Amino acid sequence: MSTATLPRTDTPPPGSPRQAPDAAVSGIPAAAFAALATLTAMLGATASLHGVISGWGWMLQVFVVVTCIVVAANLVRCLSPRRYLGTLAGAVVAVLALTFLFFSNTAWLGVVPTGATYRALLKVWAMANEQMGSQVPPVETTGVIVFSICVWASAVALAVDALAFELRAAALAGIPLALLLSIASLFEPHGAGIMTVALTAVGYLLVLAASRWQSDTGSGRRRALELAGPHEAAGGHTSPGPQARGALLQGAALLAGALVALLVLPAAIPGFSKGMLTEGSRPSWGRIATNIDPMIALGNDLRNRSSGTVLRYFTDADSPTYLRTSVIGQLTADRWLPDPEASRVPATENLVTRAFPRAFESARPAYTRVITDRYRGAWMPLPGNAITLNGLGGNWGWSPDTGTLLAAEGQPPAAADYSVMSVNPQISAQMLAELSSSIPRGFFAEVDPQYLQLPEDVPGSLAEATEAAVGDVASDPYEQAVAIQDYLRSAAFRYSEQTPVEDGYDGSGMDVIDAFLQEKAGYCVHFASTMALMARELGIPSRLVTGYAPGTPTGESIAGQNGSELDEFTVSSRNAHAWPELYFPGAGWVAFEPTPGRGIPPDYAPALPAPDVDPTLNPTAPNASNSASASSSEASSEAAEAARGSGPGAGSPTSGLAGILLVVLLAGAAPWMVRRIQRSRRIARMALHGRADIRHGKETGPAAAWSELVALGLDFSWPMRLDESAGDYSRRLARSFPAAAESLNALAGAYERQRYARPGDEEDPAALEAALGEVWQALAASMGVGERLGRSLWPRSLFAPRPLGASGYASSR
Repeated sequence: MSTATLPRTDTPPPGSPRQAPDAAVSGIPAAAFAALATLTAMLGATASLHGVISGWGWMLQVFVVVTCIVVAANLVRCLSPRRYLGTLAGAVVAVLALTFLFFSNTAWLGVVPTGATYRALLKVWAMANEQMGSQVPPVETTGVIVFSICVWASAVALAVDALAFELRAAALAGIPLALLLSIASLFEPHGAGIMTVALTAVGYLLVLAASRWQSDTGSGRRRALELAGPHEAAGGHTSPGPQARGALLQGAALLAGALVALLVLPAAIPGFSKGMLTEGSRPSWGRIATNIDPMIALGNDLRNRSSGTVLRYFTDADSPTYLRTSVIGQLTADRWLPDPEASRVPATENLVTRAFPRAFESARPAYTRVITDRYRGAWMPLPGNAITLNGLGGNWGWSPDTGTLLAAEGQPPAAADYSVMSVNPQISAQMLAELSSSIPRGFFAEVDPQYLQLPEDVPGSLAEATEAAVGDVASDPYEQAVAIQDYLRSAAFRYSEQTPVEDGYDGSGMDVIDAFLQEKAGYCVHFASTMALMARELGIPSRLVTGYAPGTPTGESIAGQNGSELDEFTVSSRNAHAWPELYFPGAGWVAFEPTPGRGIPPDYAPALPAPDVDPTLNPTAPNASNSASASSSEASSEAAEAARGSGPGAGSPTSGLAGILLVVLLAGAAPWMVRRIQRSRRIARMALHGRADIRHGKETGPAAAWSELVALGLDFSWPMRLDESAGDYSRRLARSFPAAAESLNALAGAYERQRYARPGDEEDPAALEAALGEVWQALAASMGVGERLGRSLWPRSLFAPRPLGASGYASSR
């Protein structure tokens, strides 16, 4: 059949117009659909940042900027034949829109950037880096944070537009969208969320469809998703058979891949769906986190398998020394944080203190020297009831009410070596019982009302647990407090650092407490918080303290003041701890230890024996104990872990992130690898001459070479038509790629001889392979680097209708 009678489907010569003027008008619906598809995908991916960024107000600015970008890009692309002009227009509009929204007071006419706009941009960008680097998710929604989100959303929108509609690699447009989704998966404990992932997936599929539609309306160039050419029957009518089947096959493959990613990745990669860099972690560039939740940070410390010595201290105290960092009294907010408005005074050598209650009439002074090795927090660890402080440089704010030290704003963390004098009251069970029953009011005129407040959303499980704990115990506050401690340390509860993360209730707030009371598994944060709330349920003032439990003795000692001997202890991140303090009239704030297997229960509240912790259920939990041996058992556990090879960085967010990146890279390279394997097998079968075969998937000799040539044509959007013979197809390619004409003729001739001639001389497989190489070079040379890369990573022949051989395309045998 003469090729002159067939409609031309090959790409027009370089420099020819992409579309006629009337085609531009007919392409407006396709451009509108492309804009809608890109906007849908972007809104879904950007909405996943909710939880990483607090609130939803920032989405309005993102919507405005992204809408301006996609509308401008597709409108210009529809009206102009020049390639890349649409994306360039989108970039210009992005600059104008961002200028109008955030820098209009520095811009000419409110939208055109000036030198003042550039200087303001530098300041805002520095402020954004400062705020992002000094906060943990969810980051506060400030103007500079919203600007940063809009900038990144603009960059992703432009990348999607360029990949899908300019580079003609629409399948790769999912990569920048996935980057936005991965941010939420890494930093948000509950991941990106199924709704945002689903919306992004729908938008992505719409982008694929829009790319194909734009390819079919007015563009003479083959688009990225055109897997097989349309069947052009007589009269010039197009039959969408192979093309439709290819689109269906590709869509099914994409949906299957998305389902596999959603179902398999969360199970295969620990932390992927629950936040690998959980709340309390952040990409740190050396700044103190100003909004960190101490509860979450404490949990991350406990789960850190590469913990070393955080600090050391030397003390002559005759009782276990707890080092406190922060105190949390407000338990009604969504996130429990130390009160930033608490009264603070400059820390001096003699610390300002309140008048001591009666229990301090018999108190023993203790001298403690603290040396911070790796500790770099905004809250400096101190023993309780500190009265003097020496050797600590910098500006620190001292709270007489809570006995805590907070670094001044902007003060960088640094190593410290300081000494503290504190007084330890000699409290006994008899004393607390007598004081709590005989004195109706505390030594101080009144306890701050915040220490009695309960949230409005108190779950029924809290009242039920409180009733179960106190039972028939008298109304004496001290006896009730001991009953609560015994209840939480009983066999009904289990110590676990991983269960709260795995089940999604790691953190602070009433929802967390409710989940803990249902699951009855958690670590010190959950036990301490629950006891504090149960105490308030009974009308006993309470608060939470975070810091470090007594460390591990080293057996070394140094000389202290007045010739005393100071014993050395080491403290690791595994000693991070939280405990409740309850207020008793005449005794002040008294600490309790409701966490089984952690810390050392005080003499005035001896705990019941805790159940053994099953190491198979929780390998990170220390050996349960109610004595001073708990800390030594913990040290032995750490030593055993080190002996097993848990070196620095093991299980850290960085190693997990590397695993995710590796999986993403392997998934992205999978089509390329499959195509390479397919090509290698065909080349190997080219040398099999003794048993010539042309069946699909079993081709040998020249048939295998021809099958690879047809696949190359599909990969580079030069598909073989169903109405073409091998000779017709090779001659059509030869007219467009003269440099490969000889190789094309050789491949077609060898294939036709194998199919139609009698067995005779065998073809040289090396010559066939060389001919295929020349054809590949000619096809690849007709495309830019970006487009060629996209076609290599997403080979169209893998998703085309089968078979690819000429027997499936030829009009006759």
